[in-house]
Order: sequence, then structure tokens, then C-alpha cells
Amino acid sequence: MDAAAKQLFGVSYLFPYQRLVVAHILEAAEAAGVPIHWPGTNHDPAQAAVSPAFRQEKDRENLGRQIVILPTGSGKSLCFQLPAMLLAGPTLVIYPILALMADQERSLQERGFTPVILRGGQSPEERQALWERLHTGQSRFIIANPEVLLTSSVLEKLQGLGIVHVVIDEAHCISEWGKQFRPSYLEIARILDATGGPKLPLVTAFTATASTPVLETIEQNLFLGLGAHRIIGNPDRSTIRYAAQGCILRDVAVRDLLIKYPRPAVVFCSSRRGTEKLARYLRNELARWGFAPQTVRFYHAGLSREEKNAGERWFFSHPQGILVATCAYGMGVDKKDIRTVIHRDCPPSVEAYLQESGRAGRDGATSQAILLWGPGDEWALNRLSSKADKIRFGQILAYARDTHTCRREALLRLLNYEGTHESPLDCCDVCAGQAANTLREEASLRIFFKRNRRRYTLIEAARALSQAAPLRWSEDEAKHAVSQLMAMHILKQSKNPLWKHKLDCL
Repeated sequence: MDAAAKQLFGVSYLFPYQRLVVAHILEAAEAAGVPIHWPGTNHDPAQAAVSPAFRQEKDRENLGRQIVILPTGSGKSLCFQLPAMLLAGPTLVIYPILALMADQERSLQERGFTPVILRGGQSPEERQALWERLHTGQSRFIIANPEVLLTSSVLEKLQGLGIVHVVIDEAHCISEWGKQFRPSYLEIARILDATGGPKLPLVTAFTATASTPVLETIEQNLFLGLGAHRIIGNPDRSTIRYAAQGCILRDVAVRDLLIKYPRPAVVFCSSRRGTEKLARYLRNELARWGFAPQTVRFYHAGLSREEKNAGERWFFSHPQGILVATCAYGMGVDKKDIRTVIHRDCPPSVEAYLQESGRAGRDGATSQAILLWGPGDEWALNRLSSKADKIRFGQILAYARDTHTCRREALLRLLNYEGTHESPLDCCDVCAGQAANTLREEASLRIFFKRNRRRYTLIEAARALSQAAPLRWSEDEAKHAVSQLMAMHILKQSKNPLWKHKLDCL
């Protein structure tokens, strides 16, 4: 196995979890009667031998079905690329977004392989040329998203291609996106039915993070509740320093964090409109600190393919770039030197947070992941209609507000991970004694109004605060911050006629 990896991919060593995943795929293929072609004449197929545990009857019940949980940056792609080059038949890899498809295509082409990419908008002639490449064995890889695979013409073609292995990448999307955003994810079982018989295809679902409920959803939708072998790697990213900060003025908080922490940086927002608005704000604000306007760009699913490609190429090569993005980038281009990830808005679940914060420090160097939370999150929580969504969003919000539990330990606990993890003294703001369960604007405003009791109305206070150099707030921002503290009953308007509408601390 190691010799094949070195000859085909130039990789001199496979990590134990990579060997385990590859071995399970190859043993399942052997049991299904799929020939395995080892490169070179002196390579002994016995080198593919696996742990005796795989040959136990309980594991054979799930032979050919596995869920693999590995952290981002752990060499996941090699786990299915290597078997694809050894198995006598095509491998189908299903991705949720075009950015991942393009990233995998680029990775394979750099290694001298020629994948087949199925995407919307291809002409009949283009499709026919792709099918020919698969039938003649010129290509071992099919890369596609669920939507294009579920079209009737493609489903019909899949039946005759002899696909031996189907890979579902970012499989947690079945739970995260399947109900509303991407219903096609709930129909992947139809794709599996179209590609083979009772023993084939082999199916491997990969994800970086998944709690027990999400794993159960994956098993139910992909494997119809029949179960699957699970390979769970340590999801701990020991080089990431986690922190959370409560705030009212989130854009201001993002600005201040970007001035403080190293770049390249990704800032995640919950909406497309939010990414564009924040990018414009940061360009204007950071220019005062010497940042060039072209240092900041935005990225979301509403951009054209050309715009996305241009943005990915720019960020990939920019040593100081700041990308403001939706979750569309959370599973996007593999830029290894991202130093800081900021979540302007709370993500919907711990899986989403670990997936997106895991963009940081994939080169093994120390990086920062900061989650912002505030009064708007309680409102967002109450708007959710699904009980499951409420629970998952409530968990990440509780994590953000917790100032007593190590952040790393809390995240791993939410994933039901029971293994060991590294916790250096400065692993998070809690362990460093820097966490606070208050809003970052609250202390400054309390001091201001205690010094100026019943002196200012809301408008007057906003004007005075906007002129306070340390705060760097606009008048509108100051007005919003004061209004929020009034709504939270931290500040009040005097009812005494002598100080009508003047503000004071409670």
C-alpha cells in the first residue's frame, strides 16, 4: 500500500487512519469481486492486508459501507484517490459545491490524472465525450454534485459505467442542508441505486465533524439504516486557539480583530448581503490603518462561476488577503496558511463551526478562531421552527457564552468525542483567563454613563461617543449600541422632569 502511494502520488508515508480507510475500501472491493491492480511487478497484494478486526463478522456486516470522520487538513483526499487508481472501475466523488469540485480537479490534474467533471450547462457533445473517456478507461474519477447526478439522463448513464466506489464528501451536509437548502442531498440513495447491484458500489462518506445525531442521519439517508463501519479520527485541531466575544457592533468588532490578529483571514457571515456589506465597510475602515482596498473581497454562492474562480485564485495567492464569505467557502479552496477565522454571525451548529473554523492553520502553524455572539442571536434562536435546529443552534450559542469550560474541550464534548486532546495553557480565551460573558461595548458605556449621569439624551450621547477616539465608533454605531443596552435594561431614561430623556445606568 505504501509502495503504491509513493509510486502513484509521490507520498512516502501513509498515516495510520489513511491506511485504515484505504484498507477497508480494498477489502470490501476484494469481497465484491473487484480486481485490484497494483502498480509494478514486484508489489505483493498481501501488503493490503488489514487489521484482523476488519475480518470479524460484525464488521463484515457493514463491509462496503463506511463513514470516515477526519479533521480538515488530514489528507482525506488520498483516502479515496489511492483506491481509485487501484480498483478496476470508476470512482464517483460527490461534492456539495463547485469550489470543491474545482479544487479536486486541480489536485488530480497536478498529479497527472484526468478526472471527468459533470456539471450543469454541458452540451450533449461534451457529455458524450466524457462518457467515452470513462468507457475506454481514460479516466478513473467522476466528480459531480447531487443535482446533476439526479437528472434522468445522467442517472440512466450511471447504470452502465461499472462504478465500483462512491464517495460522498462533506457528508454532514445531508443533515445540515438536506431538509431545506439542498433537498437533493436526501436523494443520494437514488444515485447509489443507479450505480450498482447488491454488492456494489462501495460507499464511503467523509466528513470533518459530526455529532451522534448527524451520524445517525447520514446512516439513515445513505444506508437506509443498515449501519456502516465508522472510522473516527481525532477532531481536535490543537494549533487553533479558540475564543468567543459578545458584542453589539459586530462589524466594528471584526474590524478591530483584523487589526489585531495576523492574516490571511476569513470572516464568515450568515448571508450573501451581509458579506458584501461587511466587505465594503472593512475596505473603508481598514484603509485608515494602511490596508489597501484590494486586500478585502467577498465570496458567496450568488456569484457567477467566473467571479468565484477569480476570488479563489486571488485569495489563494494573497499573503495578506481578507475574504468575507458565507458557508460557501467553508468547504472551499484548500488554502493552508489562513491565520485567522472570524465568525461575525453564529453558525447553525457545532459541526458547521468546526468545519469553517477548521479552515485556519492547515499548515500546522498557530492560528486564531474567534466566534462573535450578541443580542441578535437570541432573536435568531426564537425564530427557528425546527426543534432539532433550535437544539443545535442553542448548543453553539451556549458554547460561545460559556466562560468556565475550555473551548476545545467543550467543542469535542459536543461532538461526543471521548478520546484524548491536547490543551496547552493558552489553547483558548477561557484557559488564558480572558473570557467574558458580557458584551464588549458594555464596560465602556457603563463607565461613560456613570461619569455623565443624567447628562445626555440618546442622540447627545451618540454624538459624544462618536468623538471618543479610543472607541472609533460612528454616530450611528454609538446610537445603536446605546439603544441595545437600553433594550437590555442596562441603561434607562430618567423620568424626572428635570432630566427628561437623560440616560443613566441601572
